[in-house]
Amino acid sequence: MAEFERAFEAAMNGNHQPPLWEHLDGPVPPDMPQTTQRAIDMYMRSVQPNGHMGGIGWWQTANGYTAMALHDLWSHRSMQNYSQLAQAVRGCEATRPGLINEFNDDTLWWGMLCLDLYALGGDVWFLEKAQGMWAYMRNRGCVIKKGEHQFREWDMEGALFWTTREGDFQVNSITTGLFVELAARLAVIERQQHHGGGDGKDKEKHPRLAKFMGAVGIGHGSKGGTYEEYTESAKCSLGWILRVMYRPKDGIVTDNILLKKGEKRDWTFSYLTGTTIAACAGLYEATGQMEYLKLAIHMAHKGLKNLGWVEKDGVLLEKGQWCKGQNDPMKGNDCIGFKSVFMRHMGTLYEVIVRLNPPDEAVHREARWIKTFVNINYRTLQEKNTNGNGQYGPWWDGPFECPTSQSQMAMLDVMAAVRLVNRP
Repeated sequence: MAEFERAFEAAMNGNHQPPLWEHLDGPVPPDMPQTTQRAIDMYMRSVQPNGHMGGIGWWQTANGYTAMALHDLWSHRSMQNYSQLAQAVRGCEATRPGLINEFNDDTLWWGMLCLDLYALGGDVWFLEKAQGMWAYMRNRGCVIKKGEHQFREWDMEGALFWTTREGDFQVNSITTGLFVELAARLAVIERQQHHGGGDGKDKEKHPRLAKFMGAVGIGHGSKGGTYEEYTESAKCSLGWILRVMYRPKDGIVTDNILLKKGEKRDWTFSYLTGTTIAACAGLYEATGQMEYLKLAIHMAHKGLKNLGWVEKDGVLLEKGQWCKGQNDPMKGNDCIGFKSVFMRHMGTLYEVIVRLNPPDEAVHREARWIKTFVNINYRTLQEKNTNGNGQYGPWWDGPFECPTSQSQMAMLDVMAAVRLVNRP
């Protein structure tokens, strides 16, 4: 597809010089495992009987739980938090069947969580929820078809509407990127269960998933799709992002289009690019096509060197969204969690590189920079932004002022990523 070729050409022509903070790498404190779990335990003090998290909204509840699931997945598949997570999510599903609401991005955040819990514990209930969300997006008319909508010179094929509200014609890259990632990850699972993975190594790469291959009646004939349907839907929607919302030169994905108003809003929140990085990494794993990984690397590298997001000392702040001196640390705001998604997907990309081990030194060099970045942010949180009792504030580079459910939720992605990059 032409849009992919243009984006990939820019990635190949990128000058990937080391970030300014490359020399700041160093070991994390030896009590890191206890510290990360203490932060989770403190966060879970706010969980309500129905599984919802007090002090934050629906989509951020999913994000906090996702960080916890990744903490276990990236800690040699620990099951330390699995039981309470599974119980909480089932409680949430009892209040919102299928974990679906009118905001499509909210629904898809829960889909990411369900796939992580399925990978962690193998409970097909979570996989079926994720499959149901993919089918819901396809069957409810949330995904724009070819020729259905036009904006300027672009066909909107593959874009996802932000909501299911009648008359709401906003399409955005966060919802679309999440759909790409969901479809790509479902394609990987479908291939493992029904096609043997193609390279004969999937059982080694995914031992917990392999345990369930062929043991349950999912995939073909279920409410989910086939491998081909998942990959084609992922490629189509990624094509819209690259064609319409992506700036190849600086590797940034912009936000949304109001179709009815004819307005394009080029907001540049870090989580938009982070989610697209995860989508590209997922498509690389699903298809084996190195171009997707190279594109993810290009976006990650540009993001790590973006001084609007990352300070010269390597601390992730995204100062334009929520920072000291401009915002009340006691007040909640969704922007507090935007940078945590970018951090999460630096971990996603790192994990794919290390696990699949592509024969490309430039790719592994980027993984080393990601490790340095994660460790810098973890050490900074410990040195500048905690009261020492497992609680953290919103300013990652300090000073610690007060903990809230949102600030505690946001830094849990650092706690997950640091476990990943420091595994033996």
